[in-house]
Amino acid sequence: MSELEKDLVFAGVDAHKDTHTLCLLDHMGRAIGTFRFAADAKGYDALAGKIGGPATCVGVGVEGTGSYGAGLTRRLLELGYCVHEVMVPGRARRKPGRPKSDPADAEVSARQVLARVNLSKPKDQSGWTEELRQLMIARDRLVQATSAMINAAKSLIVTAPEDLRSSLEGLSRKNLRTALSTLDPAAGGIILALGSLGRAWELQDREADAIEERMKRVLEANAPALLAVYGCGTVSAAALAVAGGGNPERLESEAEFASLCGVAPLLASSGKTERHRLNRGGDRRANRALYQIAVTRMSYDQRTKDYVAKRKRDGKSKKETIRCLKRYIAREVFRALRRPLEVKGPSWKNLRPARQALGITLVEVGKALNVGFQRVSYAETGRLMNAKFLEEYDAWLKSQLRIVG
Repeated sequence: MSELEKDLVFAGVDAHKDTHTLCLLDHMGRAIGTFRFAADAKGYDALAGKIGGPATCVGVGVEGTGSYGAGLTRRLLELGYCVHEVMVPGRARRKPGRPKSDPADAEVSARQVLARVNLSKPKDQSGWTEELRQLMIARDRLVQATSAMINAAKSLIVTAPEDLRSSLEGLSRKNLRTALSTLDPAAGGIILALGSLGRAWELQDREADAIEERMKRVLEANAPALLAVYGCGTVSAAALAVAGGGNPERLESEAEFASLCGVAPLLASSGKTERHRLNRGGDRRANRALYQIAVTRMSYDQRTKDYVAKRKRDGKSKKETIRCLKRYIAREVFRALRRPLEVKGPSWKNLRPARQALGITLVEVGKALNVGFQRVSYAETGRLMNAKFLEEYDAWLKSQLRIVG
């Protein structure tokens, strides 16, 4: 064994909010020692100095690279270290008699690097995907708060005086919000309560819409291919982009991405029985996005409707069919993540100028394509990123241009 190999070390880090615990192992797997550092910029540099140079460090296993260990992971990658995300067993899976402490968890991380087991490449949480993640958190909280406002308002309306209750019951969501927000703020009692809820509801709706519009602009600039996936709206595209991270190339295959999203069935065979069971793991937000795309396609895409009918004839239930659809959609999304700027077909930005140049109204287009004029408007403004419909609309406009010419 060369002198260089004898100098090699394996590192493991147990990350927490205020401190990070480092464990170092030598080339034989013997513990060199454990050390604790502050979870700040100085602590990151001190921890890297204790490991030594990147040339003598085989790898650093960090628990929680997407949470408490995110800052340390970014700094170690900047310094040139090979960083792995490790999974330390939870309490239920911990071996009997094994101690639970920060140094013990750091040592487990280091030994996983030494054994090359349960390692994965950390997700890049910088750039536009990190901005999307932050925007999604803010939007989700606003939507949840809005739901709470609506429930509180409706519960108050049930017990309101008859004249007020009869004027508010049966209104649509939008009309109810408008009616509540315009109630006299100088009044007292239930009118003041409902008016306050209505104005807060309206404010939160505007904030949520503004955040969603910003998310859409980020996606249009960095991953238009995701928006072009049939049935994939802004929120679903953002969830899938965040799941892929800023470095989707770390996922070696579409099967790996499907497993990440929890749509890859797991083997559950025994003896002569060969079967698969439902995967309840993975990124549940991305899983929900795939579900939403599948449900949308089942309602509006004829090819999907035909597939559902075929599966039904084969004896598959609706839930089983949706699971199959989610697996197929994950394959399509994976291709979009690997080639985020590659969009096939016409751009929505060219549709409105072409229509206006021909002097055709939205209603005329809707009648010609057998859709509502609002759907045409959504396509022209980028709110409907449906590649199939965009191609159909663009082909119809070109046919009209040939007729005029």
